[in-house]
Amino acid sequence: MMKGTARLATLLTVTVSSLALVVPSIAYAQDTAPAPQNPDDTSNQDQGADTQTKDEIVVTGVVRATRKLDTTFTIDTLNRDDIQRLAPISTADLLNNIPGFFAEGSTAGERSNNVTVRGLPSSGYRYAPQLVDGMPVFQDSDVPFANSDVFFSADLMTDRVEAIKGGPGGTLYSNGLGGVVNFVTRTGGDHFEGGYKLELATYGFIRNDVFLSGPITKNLHFAVGGFYRTSNGLRDTGYTADRGGQVRGNLTYNSDDGTTNIGLFATVLNDRTAVYNNLPIQVPGFSNPGTADDPIKIDSKTVRPIGINFQNGTLLSPSNRYVTQIDNSGRITTADLADGIHPDFVTLGAKFSKELDSGWRFDFEANYVDGTSGFNALFAGNDAATAESFLANRWVGDVLQPAFDANWQQSEGTPNNSPFYNRNILATYFNAASPTDFNNNYKNPILAAGFGNFDQIRALYGANQTIAGPGGYIGAFNVSDGKPIPAGSFLSFEIPWIVKSKLTSATQNLKIQKDFDLFGSHHLTFGAYHSTNSDNYDFQAALTISTLASPSELVNLYVIDAAGNKVGPSLSLNGSFLPGFYGNAVDGDAENFAGYVLDHWELFNSRLRIDAGFRWETERLNVRFRNRTCCTSFIPGNAPNGNRAFTQVQTLGDPQYLEDRYYGHGWSVGANFAVKRNLAVYALASQSFRLPSLNDGIAFAQSAPLADPVEKITQFEGGVRFQSRFIDASATGFYNKFTPRTLINTYQDIHSSLCTAGGSTATTATITSCPNISEAYAYGTTNYGAELEVVIRPPFVPGFDIKANVTLQDPKVNGSGYTVVNQVGNSYEYRTISQDGRREGRQATTTLNIQPRWDLKPLTSLPVKLYGQYEYRSARYSNSQDINVTLYPSYYVVNAGALVDLTRNLSVQVHVANLTNQLSFTEGDPLFFDLKAPDGVSNRGVARPLFGRTGRLTVNYRF
Repeated sequence: MMKGTARLATLLTVTVSSLALVVPSIAYAQDTAPAPQNPDDTSNQDQGADTQTKDEIVVTGVVRATRKLDTTFTIDTLNRDDIQRLAPISTADLLNNIPGFFAEGSTAGERSNNVTVRGLPSSGYRYAPQLVDGMPVFQDSDVPFANSDVFFSADLMTDRVEAIKGGPGGTLYSNGLGGVVNFVTRTGGDHFEGGYKLELATYGFIRNDVFLSGPITKNLHFAVGGFYRTSNGLRDTGYTADRGGQVRGNLTYNSDDGTTNIGLFATVLNDRTAVYNNLPIQVPGFSNPGTADDPIKIDSKTVRPIGINFQNGTLLSPSNRYVTQIDNSGRITTADLADGIHPDFVTLGAKFSKELDSGWRFDFEANYVDGTSGFNALFAGNDAATAESFLANRWVGDVLQPAFDANWQQSEGTPNNSPFYNRNILATYFNAASPTDFNNNYKNPILAAGFGNFDQIRALYGANQTIAGPGGYIGAFNVSDGKPIPAGSFLSFEIPWIVKSKLTSATQNLKIQKDFDLFGSHHLTFGAYHSTNSDNYDFQAALTISTLASPSELVNLYVIDAAGNKVGPSLSLNGSFLPGFYGNAVDGDAENFAGYVLDHWELFNSRLRIDAGFRWETERLNVRFRNRTCCTSFIPGNAPNGNRAFTQVQTLGDPQYLEDRYYGHGWSVGANFAVKRNLAVYALASQSFRLPSLNDGIAFAQSAPLADPVEKITQFEGGVRFQSRFIDASATGFYNKFTPRTLINTYQDIHSSLCTAGGSTATTATITSCPNISEAYAYGTTNYGAELEVVIRPPFVPGFDIKANVTLQDPKVNGSGYTVVNQVGNSYEYRTISQDGRREGRQATTTLNIQPRWDLKPLTSLPVKLYGQYEYRSARYSNSQDINVTLYPSYYVVNAGALVDLTRNLSVQVHVANLTNQLSFTEGDPLFFDLKAPDGVSNRGVARPLFGRTGRLTVNYRF
């Protein structure tokens, strides 16, 4: 596993030591031709405008480089200085600074965060595909277990970031239904330039970035760079949590007359990053479920952790780093959670453009991605309890109950091959005439008595039972050293996910362009797009038991006597209570063809600009899906009959297939009118679409979609932009309607005879043996909103400006109803969920981002730049239900820092994130009124907290 990282480190070392000789690959930048100048005379211009203000040029969502002020849609940009000042820890953290985007605070770590755009459902990067120089990092922006931020990382080779929402994004790019983010790469110029950055952080973070670019000949230029990083982790994992990096480079050729341009590029990425998930929480007790009118409200001042602190604690630890699983053939395997998210990809690309004497222009671009990705993550079970309570439940639910079920079914004449029948550590029969008697005489009294009352538990067994030892209980012992866990420990189930994926993607895009005059000037573009992509992955989850502490400890369970002596073998396997818990395996591929046309029309001396486009696309989707089904027994020859670790293994079942073809079309019409040289108004109407992803194909293979499987969004927006010496401002209002998407809800059939505990009386542990039911349902949204961006440069404070943006929205669910299984005490029941008309889960109605900046040099001659940031998110619902509705609180984060220019080329930056150590949660599960915390009074749940305060020191050298 270390070979790839070592190879990458070697590549970066070579790059640093001999940059002038290393040009391993080639890339291109999109059109960088000057923006068309407004031919208006000075009488039509704002005489107060700052003539020194630079016109910002954008290349995303347009077919020719355009002033940002002149675009017919909403576009936001972040340049190199912005990225440096924001000091983002991840792609998602960077996108959080773009109005209309919400990336949940990047609390999952450096990769695999969730991003939402203008109220669309939260689903990785499904509705916000990531591009590099206009081409997708991977064709499918909804890859299972591999979000778009897995395939690429921003570094010193990143020149700027451009993000659009709706409009031409759905015409020019595949999957551009919600928003499109484009990372524009540095390319070489006529002069040599380069840079080196050393970044250190308070959590053992060390990162080296480097780049070099310049001419090779008059017409041939290069750029090369990359990064390598190691880190102990934003949360204290107890081992190296993050390690790896990337190297990328490009070579560009431009002919003397500018009519021929060629670019080649390559990126080698090999990285590992930890995944941070929800942590156990407890809140003041409540006795009724939350409703839409009266939700359960989480208060940051009263919420408390259960065993693991919120600032830098994590479930990950050296003890639970290695996960024991049993694979499909019964082989015992070990997975390393320290691998975390592990992308290992090579990306190659090319661009060619040619302009003919006739005025026709041809642009061809292509990229190819190949490699593997791992997703080794640990999820918290919502089972936090004292050791006494947790083990009492295990004794009843996982020892007595299965043994009784096996013997009862046998006594009724039902053939039973259960490994719990006649097991050597339990009685061969119970003093109970029926399941009801068993519940009344054994199960319920034992749970009520609690694990600690040995005498009462012993009395409940009855005189007719034969039990090994003078009593029968379950004890927990550390896997690491075999010692019994302390009496005051908290225990809980945890769920490791182990995924291995093999991924490929190839895309080609051809544009044919021609300018002509007809009632104004037209720039007409015809495009053809083709792509193929494939994904082959295996996903297996385990069920482990660990302490809730820092660090947490994996535990094994044993039947013990009253003196605490082990009686019989472990009921778990190296801490894995169910080494083969659930999962699936998929082999899928897709092929897309698209054609599009876009006309850029300029009228009235280019004061009025109109963009009108249309896209048609078809997709062939082929999926072979195998679900893990319960249960296969892999009892070794010397293992005791009845060890759940070997008997409750879910193995891959028969394949389910989907092979289908889908079609979609969309359009956009937008206009921009230049009221003055520095003032413009614009409006846009569009309908975009998204063809099914591999994730959808997996769902459709299990249950046919309810409606049209092609997702659509209808969007209207309008706004105004203004630029002057003292203020830049942009205001946008928007409305979108997202047509219901077919989703698949999976829940357990609690009435099935296959359930270990015999139906609706199933206990917490044994419900996992109930077969799954796949239920199709529809999910759509509507949203009204507004976005405001402003930069103010007060003339009375030299060097000072303040940048701010605010987003207001009201996303509502449209068309959603499905079934859930709710735990009520020690049994389960079905509930029907409906969210129609409700605010969408995990969506803030208000976001605010304020960034003051002050360059002290104009006023004091000190080469110091001070900056700060205040980021606010309003309250958000959990992944909402119609019952147990839970509202997570609003929160704010304050960041601050300073940049000091030591010389013309050398600077130092100090950055502090979450300066006030703010506590809140970016997401969380619903809280259930009948799930009590270990103290028996509070209620428990799981949620993902913000990272605590961190500090960062960066040294930058550029020439």
